[in-house]
Amino acid sequence: MYIAKVIGDVVSSVKYETLNARKLLLVQPLEPDGAEYGKPLIAIDMVDSGVGDVVLIIDQGTATRTVMDVKYPTIRTLILGVVDRIDFKRGDDT
Repeated sequence: MYIAKVIGDVVSSVKYETLNARKLLLVQPLEPDGAEYGKPLIAIDMVDSGVGDVVLIIDQGTATRTVMDVKYPTIRTLILGVVDRIDFKRGDDT
């Protein structure tokens, strides 16, 4: 799982059947501190998120196939949760 920010909507008049009635969003992967990394990805929204939301994504074909319950999902990135906040410990406290 990765953290990402929703940066846009994806509109398509013609889609594979497995994508019909699914909301597609453009997401930018983030480091835990909020810094962007990598290229934006197109993801299927499974949790009704929107532009500006920080979300949890999965970018793996087998997991996508399992969650969507389809043999050939035609996309490998899903939005599976909206992040309320991120807490992590800084420093070397052992």
